[in-house]
Amino acid sequence: MKDAGFEHLTSGEERISSPGFETPMRIQLVGLIHLVLSVSVMAQLTPVPSHNSRRSSPPDGAVVARVNGVPILGGDLTAALNTLVPLTSYHENVKPEKMDELRGRALDGLIDEELRYQEAVRLKVQVPPAEVEQALDRARKAYRTAEEFERARHESGATMPQLRSSILRALIIRKTYEQVVGSKCAVSEDDATTYYRENTARFVLPEQVRTSIITIGVERSASPREWERARHEAEDLAQRIAAGASFEALAREHSSDPSKTKGGDLGFVHRGQLIDEFERALTPLRPGQVSPVVQTIYGFHLLRLVEIRSSTQKTFAEMKSTIVRDLTETRCNQASAEWSKRLRKAASIEIVDERRPGARMAG
Repeated sequence: MKDAGFEHLTSGEERISSPGFETPMRIQLVGLIHLVLSVSVMAQLTPVPSHNSRRSSPPDGAVVARVNGVPILGGDLTAALNTLVPLTSYHENVKPEKMDELRGRALDGLIDEELRYQEAVRLKVQVPPAEVEQALDRARKAYRTAEEFERARHESGATMPQLRSSILRALIIRKTYEQVVGSKCAVSEDDATTYYRENTARFVLPEQVRTSIITIGVERSASPREWERARHEAEDLAQRIAAGASFEALAREHSSDPSKTKGGDLGFVHRGQLIDEFERALTPLRPGQVSPVVQTIYGFHLLRLVEIRSSTQKTFAEMKSTIVRDLTETRCNQASAEWSKRLRKAASIEIVDERRPGARMAG
């Protein structure tokens, strides 16, 4: 379904949830990743490596953007960026142009998250204290022991009031998302039925073939003599199979392909998924027949066509759940993008990150 054109951002930044939009304090507790589906939640929880490679990171207290006057700080951007760049490389192995692209993505996510939080405050969205405690309990359970959780909390520098405030803010944004975006995502059975009827060809399972293989592998840099020896071995195996020898037994004994442990069985694949040489060799075969020796850059091969499954039309009943899921995802993505666009259009956004193209650009 993904190839049919089917293809949420909340917050986790530590900030007291009041109309004042106080300066944020990042909380780096990994257990909270499970709290909400949010890039920026994960950003606040990603620990910063201990070494001093900071060539692409502004000082933690530096303002990199203002959203309706509320600052986004360098520490926020660094944490968000660390969710996009694996900590094992921590920016060293990322090309400058790619790093700039990732910085832009990270900053855009933080801006959208801040706009959504401000919208939540404007709409007076409330989250019961019990939900905060339930989420905090889930965060605790992400650790093996209570002591491990407390150690992580202590190392992050977060107090329990700060942690509860961070969770509250994340839940408020998620609830606002559900109200504004989630209400536009619903897909009825009639919607799914219409999509299936208008896109029936998308739900055809192509013809499949089950194939077995014997490979006599040769290094690309091998000498002509070694290539010739491998050819002779493959041709000898072909003659033995033609005389009645077991393809599976010879595959287990002679093949260099990983499938040798299964007698050369490659399972079912769609027509066209194999390399061109194999596709051409299989085309004239009927089930049970073995191809002539096939040469590729990997060596020499014998292919046996085991079975053919004709193409089949998947029924609506078979595809209903997939269609509903993917249509829902598509509608949510569209509604989310429209929401962000509307919030940005009405907002004052100032980019002051000097490394970001369009710095000091009003939104």
